[in-house]
Amino acid sequence: MSGLKKLAAGLAGLVLLAGIGWLFRSDPVLMISGKHLEGKAFPYPANWDFSDDYSTIAIETNPRDPHSVTTLCFVHEGILYVPAQGGSEKQWTQFVLENPRVRLKIGDRIFHAKAERVMPLDILEFKDSLGSKYPKMKDRSPDEVPADLWLFRIRPLIG
Repeated sequence: MSGLKKLAAGLAGLVLLAGIGWLFRSDPVLMISGKHLEGKAFPYPANWDFSDDYSTIAIETNPRDPHSVTTLCFVHEGILYVPAQGGSEKQWTQFVLENPRVRLKIGDRIFHAKAERVMPLDILEFKDSLGSKYPKMKDRSPDEVPADLWLFRIRPLIG
C-alpha cells in the first residue's frame, strides 16, 4: 500500500473512531455538547458559593435522551443562576422549556434540580453578582448585553 493510501486509511479510521466516540460520549467538551453527565450525585446544596471555584459547569437536559452543554453560572442572593446567550436558538434551553428537570455537574459533583426561566429579565439586577465572579462583565454597559440573553434560576426538585 502506498504512503498516500496508508495516510487516507489512517484518517478514515480516526474519523470512524471519533464518530463512534461521539455516539457514546457523556460529558460535554468545551463547545461540543455531550449526553448523560457522569459523576456521583450529591444532595441539593443549601449554599451554592462553592460554584464560584469553577468558571464553567455542565448542565444536562432532556432526561429521556440526555443532552449536556458547558455553560457559565453565578450565585445571586444565595440562588444559582445559569445564563444562555442566544437562548432562543439553543437546543438545551428548548429542552428546559419542555421539561425543567436538569442535572448540573459542578466539578465532579452532580446535582439534580429544576431550571426556571427568569421572566421578565432585568440583567442589571444581577450585574454585581455576575461581575463578582466574572469581573470583565462588571463594567459592561446595558448596551453590551446580548439581546437574546436568557437566564435560568436553579431550584430544588420537589416530587
